[in-house]
Amino acid sequence: MGDVRAGSGSALRGAAPRDRRRHLAGGWAAVWLAAAALVAVPTVSGAAPQQAPTAPPRSAGQAGIPGQAPRQPAAADEDCNTQVSPDPKSGSQTGAAVKKIKDRGELIAGVAQNSNLWSHRDAEGDLAGFDIDLVEQLADSLLGDRDAVEFRTVPIDRRQQALAEGEVDVLVQAMPITCRALEGTPEEPPVDFSSPYFETGQRVLVPKHSGITGFDRTLKGKTVCTAYGSSGYELLSGEGQEKYGAWMRARPNALDCLMLLQLSRVDAVLTDSGLAAGQAAQEDGTRLVGPQIGKDSYGIAVKDGADDLLRVVNATLEKAADGAWQKSYDKWLKDWLGPAEPPAPQYG
Repeated sequence: MGDVRAGSGSALRGAAPRDRRRHLAGGWAAVWLAAAALVAVPTVSGAAPQQAPTAPPRSAGQAGIPGQAPRQPAAADEDCNTQVSPDPKSGSQTGAAVKKIKDRGELIAGVAQNSNLWSHRDAEGDLAGFDIDLVEQLADSLLGDRDAVEFRTVPIDRRQQALAEGEVDVLVQAMPITCRALEGTPEEPPVDFSSPYFETGQRVLVPKHSGITGFDRTLKGKTVCTAYGSSGYELLSGEGQEKYGAWMRARPNALDCLMLLQLSRVDAVLTDSGLAAGQAAQEDGTRLVGPQIGKDSYGIAVKDGADDLLRVVNATLEKAADGAWQKSYDKWLKDWLGPAEPPAPQYG
């Protein structure tokens, strides 16, 4: 089992195959230790809203960090979100990328370990969730063995590099399909995506007794947390400030926002509905409010140019749509998001 660490570029191995799903470095203890440190870290805020109060409701912690600019929004783009992936029937499924996995006898999957309902630690310390179910189905398609997987935790800021450098074969991390990821940047190599396996949009998460009713005028004067580079960041930078008068507090990821909500440092969290469902399930004192805003799609990411592997992934998603997708959705997400069906295949 391995752990791709932020900034290190290295992967740690060493567990026996039967323990592949256990004890990735850090675990929940590391997450909550990080939470304790989070409070002391200066917070980067958004620009002052045009219709908000003259001073933020929580002035302490609103100062920016000198020289540290937030990443630009990378919201899912409809032009990149559809018809970007190869039809599994359009070409070979036995190229170099697939051969490498089969010769190794194991699929190396980059996942999260703290994304509740998607890829999290269960009571026994094993990885479980909707994304983990998909990885196991893909391993079965490639190798005829659902357990032939080495899971590696990959930080969000390294996941595209991890693919480009061959540290993982696939990324299954509730990752939105975006033009930015497909095209790449000087800091982040481009990746390719499967056909969408989950459709989502932005939802507002609040304490149970909050008066906030959604992404609307009840946000006036409230501090809302979202992740840098997310669709929520784009919404709060624009309509959230100009129309509704919300204050934005941006953090590196949605889990940081949940911890700030638990600490009463923010009034609400704006994140995509899939992650918001996991947060609501994790924190009993919260609830989702208002309708879903916009539309994004999650895709399985592979190294740029690995079309043979993408065709196998897309064939696996088509097969899962016959029943496995629905079974997994009903188990993990239906209670929080209501009924849903798998997305229709979208190929270029």
